[in-house]
Amino acid sequence: MNKYNKFLFFLTFLSMMAKAQTENITWLRDAKFGILVHFLNSLQNTKEPWNQGKVTSWEQCVNDFNTETFAQQANEIGARYVIFTVQQGDRNFCIPNITFEKMTGYKRGTATVNRDLIADLYNSLNKRNIKLMLYVTGDGVSRDYDAAVKLKNPMLDAPKNNNQFIVHDAWVNTWSKVLEDISLRYRKKISGWWVDGAYPFIGYNEIRLKILSDALKKGNPNALIAFNQAPQNIVKSYSKWDDYTAGEMYHINTKPEIGGIVNGKQWHILTFLGKDWALPGSRFSKNELSNYISEVNKNGGVVSLDVLVKRDGSLDPMQYSFLKDILKNNNKNND
Repeated sequence: MNKYNKFLFFLTFLSMMAKAQTENITWLRDAKFGILVHFLNSLQNTKEPWNQGKVTSWEQCVNDFNTETFAQQANEIGARYVIFTVQQGDRNFCIPNITFEKMTGYKRGTATVNRDLIADLYNSLNKRNIKLMLYVTGDGVSRDYDAAVKLKNPMLDAPKNNNQFIVHDAWVNTWSKVLEDISLRYRKKISGWWVDGAYPFIGYNEIRLKILSDALKKGNPNALIAFNQAPQNIVKSYSKWDDYTAGEMYHINTKPEIGGIVNGKQWHILTFLGKDWALPGSRFSKNELSNYISEVNKNGGVVSLDVLVKRDGSLDPMQYSFLKDILKNNNKNND
């Protein structure tokens, strides 16, 4: 093969890669709107009003979640995908995870659970043509001392680093095996990942993000990934391993350029509907939020809203009614 043919082959390869990436993100762009849900021991297994004051084992809390109720309400508010937490900070997973169990010594039914909530959730969402994405973290179990010791979590070294949490290669390689277990468990049932806590200021760089990316794509190479960089003032991609922007924002005063692509990635924003993350009510008026979602979608962007889900799997009643009205209004405007 001469130099000219090699050059043409290289251009063809780049074109094929770009086309594949575009096809992968098409479903997300077409989805336009979805929700993120925090389902955690520290949230749904508490005496908060939305749990009717019910506090049990984590195992029982997971068993109480009705995926059919949740999926039906998600469908009725117009969500075409759901980002659902597998774990965040503490030791509790809403699924079995053999790798985590072996590494920590926790028996199933304590930190992990017997019910496979994600599998059940996928089945309920899939019947309604709603995609499932998962929320995971790069800092792992950072609020459980026993697990941190077994996993050699760098949180243990914080006192030596001016109380700063700084990751190292050994930790990233260990934690990536836990994430790979999740990816291989669900494979193509998972359409994407939203990765929190993999920040540059705690030591994550492109090499370490690549390790997480490879682990998360092990079960489904076409699954989309976004690495969150903590709340920013603008929506953009911060890693070459992103397929879409994490887009964590506290406001809704930013919109995509026509086409919905920024830094070569799908433009996506995530913010909370309530007064803060996983709280009831709405800090927006219906017109304000309805107009914003419509304008973002018109330019090819995607909007995710964090909403509160109750222990039984139903959405906060006010948010459920509020988002149904917005869907109705936007459908009317699109007729």
